[in-house]
Amino acid sequence: MYRIEKFGFVSTAFVFGIIGLTSLVLLTAFADPKVDVSPTCGPAEPGFNVVINANGFKPNSTVAVKFVASDSKIPLYTQFDTNSTGGFNDVTFADDLKPDHYKLYLGDDANGDGTFDIGAKRIYANLTVIADGEVNANETVNANETVNANETVNANETMSCEK
Repeated sequence: MYRIEKFGFVSTAFVFGIIGLTSLVLLTAFADPKVDVSPTCGPAEPGFNVVINANGFKPNSTVAVKFVASDSKIPLYTQFDTNSTGGFNDVTFADDLKPDHYKLYLGDDANGDGTFDIGAKRIYANLTVIADGEVNANETVNANETVNANETVNANETMSCEK
């Protein structure tokens, strides 16, 4: 009788373990990407470090990061490898950027060719580069926004990192 009870307990634990593991894999595979960028503003000269914390991408793959200026040009591109849960927390140096409002687009790029994969999940975060002025390096923004391809930037706007 003891063996049957032990077998029942082990079988039940095994089934719940498989269900839990499957749920974790499915949640990771179908989760929407999320990104936090800090700081969201910095000086053009000499440049500044940008910490990117991203999740929700393909596990053990590559994510392309494109700095897209208000004129839709891409002056800076980089890529990061994701961990087993589809995330990364890394630093890039934003240099050689003119003062402007940028969008950091992130998307799966499994082969590292600089082109987002077809059907890849994409997200963006906002970043402002200023010519001079006081920069708040501790500012953090959660940029889980819907992408609006028709968004425009006012070229006469004065840029500042102050809130």
